[in-house]
Amino acid sequence: MARLATFLTFICVVLALFATKIDAKPNAKTDRLVKLTKSGNGVVKMDSNSFIKSLETPRDYAMVVVLTAMGDKFRCAPCKEFDPEFRLVASSYHKKNTKEDLFFGNLDFEDGQAVFQQMNINSAPTILYYPANSKTKPTEPKRYDATKYGFGAEPFAQWLSREVGHEVPVQRPFDYAKNGIKLFLVVGALAAMKLLYSHFSFILYNKYTWSLISLITILTMISGHMWNHIRKPPYVIPGKNGQINYIANGFQSQLGMESQVVAVIYGVLAFSAVSLAISVPRLDKGKQRIAVWIWMGCLFVLFSFLMSLFRIKNGGYPFRLLF
Repeated sequence: MARLATFLTFICVVLALFATKIDAKPNAKTDRLVKLTKSGNGVVKMDSNSFIKSLETPRDYAMVVVLTAMGDKFRCAPCKEFDPEFRLVASSYHKKNTKEDLFFGNLDFEDGQAVFQQMNINSAPTILYYPANSKTKPTEPKRYDATKYGFGAEPFAQWLSREVGHEVPVQRPFDYAKNGIKLFLVVGALAAMKLLYSHFSFILYNKYTWSLISLITILTMISGHMWNHIRKPPYVIPGKNGQINYIANGFQSQLGMESQVVAVIYGVLAFSAVSLAISVPRLDKGKQRIAVWIWMGCLFVLFSFLMSLFRIKNGGYPFRLLF
């Protein structure tokens, strides 16, 4: 009986060691991604082949891949804008997390034309998140909406944190040169204000100064600048045939440059109306008629342009003047 118990114990130990050896068997695909991640400072540089192999199921890790067109001939400004932000998120994540549960990949058009054609992708950058999948059947990736959230590292990391289920940090390196210049400019501005205050203090008490400040503030707010500050949308986005879109479709989205265009239009319209009400009556009768036609023409043309912008935002907008 004692010999039987000893034999059974020996068998259990051997089986346990064998099972441990099987569990500890390295995953060649994961190890390869880990090596490429370290050599790429957090980002795996991919081609069509490695893209397909890395996302084969089943897999015990998630992967977020950005598809770009970085070549100068493609003129993809958003690609170059998002690339350093994407790499910042990747390097920040791998510095704070030792788990091999999320990898970051980059597939450029010149290295993965077959993937672009197969997935029918005709715009860049396209950011796709592939969650871990223990089944053999592949699942559809989730796409990051850059027109809604913007190309900044922080909103991208927040979106990815929600998808992954834990925090994806962003650690921006401290820029000593940039902050040193800012400090120098602030100190210099304060010193200049102290020296010039006695000579230019009358500006602070002038009604036109505060009128101008009020006008700029109003134009900034009604043009959508605060929406940009909160949502951080992209400045422009790529369109069809390599064109750049300055106006976003729909009333729920906006681009950075769009608010600047609207602010300029509103500013010129306000200036035209003020000129008609204040400046024109002070002119001679002969010049008044010319000035009225000029400023009325400005109002008519700019209102026409403004209404055309409304039609871009909403194709069902029925009104138009010139354009």
